[in-house]
Amino acid sequence: MVNNEAGFSLLELLLVLVLVGVLLVMAVPSWQQHQWLAGRQQAWLQLQSIGLQQQMWHLQHGVYVDDVALLAPIPETTRYDYFIALTDSGYLLSATIKANGPQARDLRCQRLTLAANGEVKSYGSHGESNICG
Repeated sequence: MVNNEAGFSLLELLLVLVLVGVLLVMAVPSWQQHQWLAGRQQAWLQLQSIGLQQQMWHLQHGVYVDDVALLAPIPETTRYDYFIALTDSGYLLSATIKANGPQARDLRCQRLTLAANGEVKSYGSHGESNICG
């Protein structure tokens, strides 16, 4: 008697599951890195936008403002918190990762800064500077 039943054997199904698992193990970290990179780029763009609005405020009122809320509405979906510190030479804008947000495990870029003179810096989780792109 010949067995002509169509279907997959248990061994074939296990092999497919192992291959899918290997692909996921390789793909998820890369995907996470791209998500973090997108969050950093969003933060840099937001800092530049706040900086431009800070300059416009200075042109209109003659002083810099120390409250981000007066300058730009920050989207709720952002992965960073934004702050302004007034300095002798103008201001320092900073973006710090939200503690419980999707960017929280990005140890390379915990804090990004943009100064009034255009100087940009980034800081890792241990205070090391300019390590993220």
